[in-house]
Amino acid sequence: MLSFLNILILLIFILIAFLVLRVEHGGRKVKIVALILIGLLLYFSIANLFTSEKVDLTSPRGIIKAVYIYFGWLGQTASTLWDIGAGTFRTVGNAINFNVTESDPE
Repeated sequence: MLSFLNILILLIFILIAFLVLRVEHGGRKVKIVALILIGLLLYFSIANLFTSEKVDLTSPRGIIKAVYIYFGWLGQTASTLWDIGAGTFRTVGNAINFNVTESDPE
């Protein structure tokens, strides 16, 4: 369940997104919206991890464990996205691969 603070932060991000969309430059809009979405992802993932019952934030060891869990999850997610991108790149590369042999004229 979202707390009041989470809802307030979400509304602030939405307000910033609407204000950014009024900017005239299209490329700049895309970059700012992407940064806002990344910020929302980071905020809600951190909030979800630190409010879960699996993490004990009352001791230094628990805080360090929570940080390791979060960055491990973040690294694993980035690695998975990178692998998906590499697989897609190979698939597209194989689909447009030219069959050039010695008998083909240039």
